[in-house]
Amino acid sequence: MKLKKGLIAALIAANVIMLVVGVFTIPPNLRSTAVKKSPAPRAEQTSPATPSPEEQTPPTTTESGGVPSLEETGASLSIEKRPDLEDFLWYTEDVAYDGVPSDANIIDNIDPLTGGWKAIIIYDPNDEYDAGAMEFLNIALAGTAESLSLTLDWYQIFWANEGESFDETDMEDGVFSGKWENGGLWASGAGTIRLTQFYEKNGKQYAVGTMDMPDGIPALVALVRP
Repeated sequence: MKLKKGLIAALIAANVIMLVVGVFTIPPNLRSTAVKKSPAPRAEQTSPATPSPEEQTPPTTTESGGVPSLEETGASLSIEKRPDLEDFLWYTEDVAYDGVPSDANIIDNIDPLTGGWKAIIIYDPNDEYDAGAMEFLNIALAGTAESLSLTLDWYQIFWANEGESFDETDMEDGVFSGKWENGGLWASGAGTIRLTQFYEKNGKQYAVGTMDMPDGIPALVALVRP
């Protein structure tokens, strides 16, 4: 999703300033942060429920000595490692404003995309509802174009009005079901996630989109791996 310049920057600089200062004054691994239980789970949670990404990654080779196909590369990129803010600077400082890079390789089918991803959800990016937050989680994409699922494994959330992080690792996973359509996917559960663009660049895969919340608060979603 392409935004007017300054919207996410305003959220980070104003509503989440205590959060951002805290993130950059502690070790990058957010698991080392002292965290608390989230005091007020959001609507989508009530259901039972980096270094620059443009850094060049040398291409791997197959046993036959050739460069692997996108499908083979995608399978090898699946990741379960927990995310942190540095994993998403490509989004918060660039793609959210300027869109997908012109030299990116667009991925237009689901086959190379299944497996694990690091993910971020940015709530209330325009600061209209006093609900600004950044949530880090892992997402597993499984299934086929006609019947796919997203499993959301919650990790940590930073609330702007709290200025600190809250641990979510004990929360039940969210499961969303949907389909692949028109070069992207939608999946519904407690809300609807719409990932509208997938692409690959320099050995990494990326995805961007939005989340429709049950309470009407807008949210942005970005995925990356490895």
